[in-house]
Amino acid sequence: MCLTEYDEAETMELFKQEGREEGLKEGLKEGLKEGLEERLIRQICRKLRKGKSVSQIADEVEEEEESIRAICDAIAPFGPGFDEEEVIAKIRGQA
Repeated sequence: MCLTEYDEAETMELFKQEGREEGLKEGLKEGLKEGLEERLIRQICRKLRKGKSVSQIADEVEEEEESIRAICDAIAPFGPGFDEEEVIAKIRGQA
């Protein structure tokens, strides 16, 4: 039998540190994902303003046409003078 000294406070601190590190990794990953999604939405907005079609946009940004169409459909109710920030908020479910 191996006898070791157990320090509950030290063990709990270790668990907390591991949790913080995991949370940081997840937060950075989610932040990067949101940043990329926002950038894609902004690109689509600019391309729509130039009069490009869904298929042209999908080809140019190298994304599936279905995904681009869904974003364009979310933009459509805002009309020709849409605000990118409002579109992004709607797509994220904040509007």
